[in-house]
Amino acid sequence: MKKSLFLSILMLVAGFATAQKKGEQKEKRESDKFRVENTKIIPKMDRLAIAQLVVHYKLTTTAKAVTQERSSMKIAGARVTAYLEFTDGDLTQENCQEISDYFYSYFQKKLKAGGIDTVGWNTVTAHEFYQKVSDDEEPEEKKEKGGNEWMTANANNGKKLRNGMAGFAGNKGKRVVTFSEDTKAIIGFFELTLDFADVMVNLDIKTRERKDIGGGWYYPEVTTTKYTWAINPEMRIGNPDNAAPLLSGTKGWPENIMMWNDIASTTPYHDVMSEDMSKARSGLAKQFAFRKELTPVMIQTTRAKYIVAAKKACEVYADAFVEMCQRNRKK
Repeated sequence: MKKSLFLSILMLVAGFATAQKKGEQKEKRESDKFRVENTKIIPKMDRLAIAQLVVHYKLTTTAKAVTQERSSMKIAGARVTAYLEFTDGDLTQENCQEISDYFYSYFQKKLKAGGIDTVGWNTVTAHEFYQKVSDDEEPEEKKEKGGNEWMTANANNGKKLRNGMAGFAGNKGKRVVTFSEDTKAIIGFFELTLDFADVMVNLDIKTRERKDIGGGWYYPEVTTTKYTWAINPEMRIGNPDNAAPLLSGTKGWPENIMMWNDIASTTPYHDVMSEDMSKARSGLAKQFAFRKELTPVMIQTTRAKYIVAAKKACEVYADAFVEMCQRNRKK
């Protein structure tokens, strides 16, 4: 079991090293992971008001793969899941809130140190734009979808002002422009996911056709599927699926801040990583014959170690964001 996990991690590291060689000129720094080559806002941004900083904290993370063989048109699918387990009690909403609040405070300080002025939280919450956004979203302890489970905390217990990738329309769009004018700042709406592991799964499907060998004898058709997977227990922070941070100013179009890849923090946090058969969704294989549920992996740690590593990942994101802004402002 230990050997299997070790080989999987080695495979991931080797694959990552190869990818780095091929894309060496494109991605040398964490700040290169932001896709802002066409930005018009960032080069002129000398003041930023963070109006929203939402962080989703993954507790379960799943990678999936589906492939189809061209010759036979047969389909195969697979998924592998990593579970985060705390040996000193479950992660609480208060723990997540502590991390999000720290993230906001560090981000503000880093922006100022990098030559980008900021707007205080009290100024943000007092503005008409913030006041007129309804606070209908009830906080939930946990959410679950597609093999992923997470908790969410908004920095400073703030409102969720924006969802997904869309900007603001109608009166709300006018108010966000006024917000930018009144504060003399670009307005930033951040929504990010903090994951505890890099999970990948690949598969290959091959079919050997039936072959007659005479005398009524034949080799039957045989389909083989090869699965490879890897899990690297490292903190990673980036854009959620179907969402991205938005920067909005007084003129021109708002801009979504896309990313090439998640930003990784190398701060170690886990104590034990092991394959855990008890977490396997055994009923799924019977329900979908083409699908393979790979053995889940349990990553164990303490809340104290997790909080330290999570805060460090938030720091790395803020550092990379400010460095990206500085580099684009020099153009």
